[in-house]
Amino acid sequence: MLHDHFQNDRNVVIYAWRRLGKTLLIKRFLEELATREDVEYLYIDLMSTRSTGEAQKRIGNALFQRFGKKGFSKNLRRLIGALGVEASFDPVTGMPSVSFSLNKPNNKIIENLQVIGDFLTHRKKKVVVALDEFQQVADYKEENGEAVFRDWVQSFPEIRFIFSGSRRNMMQSMFLEKNRPFYRSAQLLSLEPIVREKYFAFISEKFTQSGKRIEKDLLSRIYEWSKGQTYCIQLICNKLYANTKTPNTEDFNRVIKEVIDQESAVFAGYINMLSETQWGVLRAVALEEYVANPLSAGFLSKYSLKAASSVASALKKLIDHELVVKTKDDQHRVHDILMMRWIQDLEGASQVN
Repeated sequence: MLHDHFQNDRNVVIYAWRRLGKTLLIKRFLEELATREDVEYLYIDLMSTRSTGEAQKRIGNALFQRFGKKGFSKNLRRLIGALGVEASFDPVTGMPSVSFSLNKPNNKIIENLQVIGDFLTHRKKKVVVALDEFQQVADYKEENGEAVFRDWVQSFPEIRFIFSGSRRNMMQSMFLEKNRPFYRSAQLLSLEPIVREKYFAFISEKFTQSGKRIEKDLLSRIYEWSKGQTYCIQLICNKLYANTKTPNTEDFNRVIKEVIDQESAVFAGYINMLSETQWGVLRAVALEEYVANPLSAGFLSKYSLKAASSVASALKKLIDHELVVKTKDDQHRVHDILMMRWIQDLEGASQVN
C-alpha cells in the first residue's frame, strides 16, 4: 500500500499504538525505495520535541546525517549557510559536524523550513520525508505548530510525506477534523496487529530456515499471551529461537518469566508515580484485560474503586499518558502487554488463553 501511494504521489498517515512495528515498517519501506537510483528519503523522529524550533533542529540533524556524512557538497554548504548553523570537523575522527541554534523567532523557523524544502527539491530525485511521532506537533508551545508544517508541505508538492504517530486519536483528529490545518491532506492507514495465520507462517519459516521447529499450538499461546502486540511476539520468539531447537510450553513459561522480570523494576516505579486511584484503575483494567464500561457499578464494586467521578478523572489521566488505550470496539485495556502481565503476576492472576 505504501508503494502504491508513493507511485501515485499521495501523502500518507500511518497511525498505530506503540509496539506494533510502525517505525520499523516505515524504515523497511524507505530502505526498499533507496534501492532505486531515482529516490532518496529523509527520516525524522519528532518524539520528545516540544516546539517548532526543536523540530527544525531534528530535521536539520537528520539532513546532515543523511547527506553530509561524506562531506559538504556545494548545495549542502549553501543550506548550512542559509540556516545559520555552525559547521566544524571532529578533531578526533575528522568527520564533519554541525550544530543548530534554537534561538530563532518563529518566522525564521518558517523561512528555514522553506530553505530545507528547496534543498530537497533540488536533489534531482524523488524525495520522501517521513515524520515519525508527528502528533507531537499538536502539542508544541506555539499555537500554530500544525499550520507551520502544513504550509511547508503545501509549498513543496514534489516531496512525498509520510506522517506517523502512536497517539491514534490525536492523529485522527489532526487529519479528519475540518478546523485543523491538515484536514483531508493525506491518506490514512491504521496499522493493526499482524493477522495470526500470516504471522505464524513467517515465524515458522524463520525457525525452519535454521533447522528448528515451532508448533502451531505454541504459536497460538504466544499470540494470545501477547494480544497480537508485535514487540512482545518478536521478543518471545527471539528468545525461544536463540535457546531451543524445538521450544515447548516449559520453554515458553520460562521465557515469559524472563521478559517480565527484566521490566519489573520499571513497572514497579509506576506504583509510586501514580495516585492511589490511578493505580487502582490501572490494576483493575489489567486484571480484566478488556473493559467495556470502567465506570459501571459492577466494575467499581468488584475492584473496590472510589466514586465514578474519581475513576473517570483517573482513567482520563491514564489514557492521556497512554497507559490505558481504547480499542476500535471501545474496549479499554492496558497499552503495554508486558505491564499488564506483570500486574497479573502480582495478583497471581496471569493466564494464557
